[in-house]
Amino acid sequence: MAFEDADPDKVADGAYWAIFSNSGQICSAGSRLILHKSLRDEVLAILTERASNLKVGHGLKNPDMGAINSDLHLGRIKTHVDAAKARGANILTGGDVTTDPDTGKGWFFQPTVIADLRANDPAVQDEIFGPVLSVQNFETEDEAVELANGTEFGLMASVYTRDTGRAMRVAHALDSGQVSVNDYWAGGLELPFGGNKKSGYGREKGWEGLDAYTKVKAITISNAS
Repeated sequence: MAFEDADPDKVADGAYWAIFSNSGQICSAGSRLILHKSLRDEVLAILTERASNLKVGHGLKNPDMGAINSDLHLGRIKTHVDAAKARGANILTGGDVTTDPDTGKGWFFQPTVIADLRANDPAVQDEIFGPVLSVQNFETEDEAVELANGTEFGLMASVYTRDTGRAMRVAHALDSGQVSVNDYWAGGLELPFGGNKKSGYGREKGWEGLDAYTKVKAITISNAS
């Protein structure tokens, strides 16, 4: 989520990499962007221009974005986006199947941005697992947290703001296994990784990741003679 004091270019860049890396087929992909209304137009203008100019193609040819992992999953992504179109969703860019420009073949989906979605919209609530970004707008901090926590998933989140106090306050309020501030792909082997709610349980990496390889035994001794 991005608050009104965030850098629009930094927000757009973070959202771009978070959803279009590996065609959105990453468990911790940033599939939702929650924007303060004052940032909406500027951030989406930057983001949609970058997305519309993104080049898809065969992975060995070093494209901006590669293929979907199967024809079956490509069909699932298309079904999600077609349903959004039928609901009258505001699709700013993309929104359809495409192919490798060199061969006219392959399982590709256009980089897609869907704006101004309600909290209960299926594009927000469902895990599309593709290059489809769902955008929501907010006015207050409480509303932003409510929107962010308003799905069954909670693996990764990010807060963009220049206010460190607000960043920490919101980070604690988010029901997510990881929260980064003013970045998205933050963290590394030193930090625990895992989700809340339907995003899983337990942690890997960090000292917490070692817990999975341990077994606790309880031994009690009576002090009675």
